[in-house]
Amino acid sequence: MRVCVIGKFPPIQGGVSMRTYWSAHGLAARGHEVHVFTNAKEVRAPYRMHMRAEDWKRCEETYESGSVVLHWTDPVDRSQTHIPMASPFVTKLAATAARAHRERPFDVIYSHYLEPYGVAGHLVAQMTGLPHVARMAGSDAGRLWHHPQFEELYDHVLRSAELVVTIGSVAERAMARGVAAKHIVPGGGFEVSADLFTPEGPKLDIATLRDEIAQDPETRDLLWGEFDANRPYFGVYGKLGERKGSFTLLAALHQLKRRGSEVGLVALAHGPFSVEQAFRSQAIELGLGDRILQLPFLPHWRVPEFLRGCLAVCCLEQDFPIGVHAPIIPREVLMSGTCLVGSTEVIRKLPSYWQLPHGYGCVAIEDVNDVETLSEQLAAIVQDPTTAAEIGARGRAFACDVQSNMSFALRLERILESAVARVRPPNKTRQTEGALSNGQSARFPLTYLAAIELAEISNRPEHAQLTCAEQTADLIWARQVLDAIESCTTGVDTSLKRLTQAVQIEIAIATTEDEADKTPVPEGFDPLFRLRLNRWAMREDTLPDLVAVTHPQLHIVEFDFDVSAFLGAQTIAALPAVATPRRSHIAAFGRSNGERRDPLFIDEVTARILRLSDGTRTTSEIVEELGQEIETLATDGGLGWIRHLFILDLLSLRDTRIVSAVEVEC
Repeated sequence: MRVCVIGKFPPIQGGVSMRTYWSAHGLAARGHEVHVFTNAKEVRAPYRMHMRAEDWKRCEETYESGSVVLHWTDPVDRSQTHIPMASPFVTKLAATAARAHRERPFDVIYSHYLEPYGVAGHLVAQMTGLPHVARMAGSDAGRLWHHPQFEELYDHVLRSAELVVTIGSVAERAMARGVAAKHIVPGGGFEVSADLFTPEGPKLDIATLRDEIAQDPETRDLLWGEFDANRPYFGVYGKLGERKGSFTLLAALHQLKRRGSEVGLVALAHGPFSVEQAFRSQAIELGLGDRILQLPFLPHWRVPEFLRGCLAVCCLEQDFPIGVHAPIIPREVLMSGTCLVGSTEVIRKLPSYWQLPHGYGCVAIEDVNDVETLSEQLAAIVQDPTTAAEIGARGRAFACDVQSNMSFALRLERILESAVARVRPPNKTRQTEGALSNGQSARFPLTYLAAIELAEISNRPEHAQLTCAEQTADLIWARQVLDAIESCTTGVDTSLKRLTQAVQIEIAIATTEDEADKTPVPEGFDPLFRLRLNRWAMREDTLPDLVAVTHPQLHIVEFDFDVSAFLGAQTIAALPAVATPRRSHIAAFGRSNGERRDPLFIDEVTARILRLSDGTRTTSEIVEELGQEIETLATDGGLGWIRHLFILDLLSLRDTRIVSAVEVEC
């Protein structure tokens, strides 16, 4: 494909610029000719990156069969003068892209961020007849789209697009504003470059960078502070602001100085003039001028150099007004193997965040404005950098696992190809075709398949009624399906007998889940804070002495046959004709915060570990009780398997034993 991309790009700072860069290069690496139209050279301080000659060269690239070509808008000069004066971004972007299309046609237009790029993309689509794929971010969807002088045009742009890439509440609002559901597609998770964001590699040469910046008239005024980085330092990058925790971090740093700590802060962080001045003024008032070094933004491919040099990196966003905003910074920190100090608000926006418990894979701050707690956590990192490095290594393992199945460039490629073909792209996450329209069949997928099969074979109206859209897929319905199957197995078709077990499995799991809903949860239980220690974080050598406690809402369902062959079956033919006699187990969960975890197939030894984890035994005692049987489960033995169950949020770990095991049931 020849792809016209209209969006932010380096040297513009921020997540959208970064995503557009990697989108363009990801498509080019897959063999597409990508032309990027951007106003990025017109960006000014403080949101302009410090770019070296080699950084400018990196913007464009020729791959084996694809390429990235940049088309920059010209900065405002006298030839563009009009009253009242402003850079005519939409006009320049749209006209430049349309002219390039006339010279050699594109196949599709892809815009990321509505203002001005989505609007420009819409105009190009109108001028050329090309399909337009529009993508929003956080602030345009959560703030600009709600502006009364913007929303009417944005609605029109989105309604006119061939496809709109979005999910969740933004997708719901788009449909409410007239965008057809068939034109809305999920974009898939964004991958942080695993080749760049690694623990190994060069660290930022602060002295050399200072000299470079001093010679750059575009960014030299963004260099501030006396800290020369010859001592340990924390890092922060992104935008400054009250809701970013910037000023609380200064207060915490002041506390550390009063305690005699020599640690500093290196900030690739800036904001509007008033915020910038307030940040620097507070730093001076607190006597931190010699503890802070504020640098210009750097291209995101240089961010790993910065991260590797930090003791830990702080991501303290809290009470952020745009709920859909999900910063990529925490994942970049984790992928680099650097200790993440994050607000719980930020951490809970990570996929599967419960697998990154505080004190194990990150340092979570419940209230960023609690200066005392924040300073205590930072002081612990300064005093115990070895444990902080262990936290960073565990965080990296989590981040690598999170994005192991992400194929961002492939997903984007398929979206654009579908737009060219004017069809909706396939979505592998959709439920079985023909599922009940109320969406409740997700809890009973096998039962739904069985109901369809029964209706087709028996041809009875009452059986067809079991699959109609008005049905509610709950336990009562599942039992009705089971009764109907059992009533027919002797008459219509004996092959229906194999459906009985499939439905019985889901009924048993759902019944156990409903029982788990009633299990009392200990006051204050939080999966993010399920590591309860007498010290600030977990050292690897302390695991044998920690007490294991099974998740309070986890119940085990036991079967006398192997259920694994049934799980995940997409068709009746995929179900086993005869179940293998073998004891098997399913971990079922109660509902928490309105959501329910998917049931989990577990083996016999795992079931025994969970039953033994009643708060009265240490992990080493559990391993000893199970003996050789558990040692074969993990490369690092039984303790490694228990650690794995802890990471999966099946267990909590703590220093002290529970006197009474009432707190946990299986």
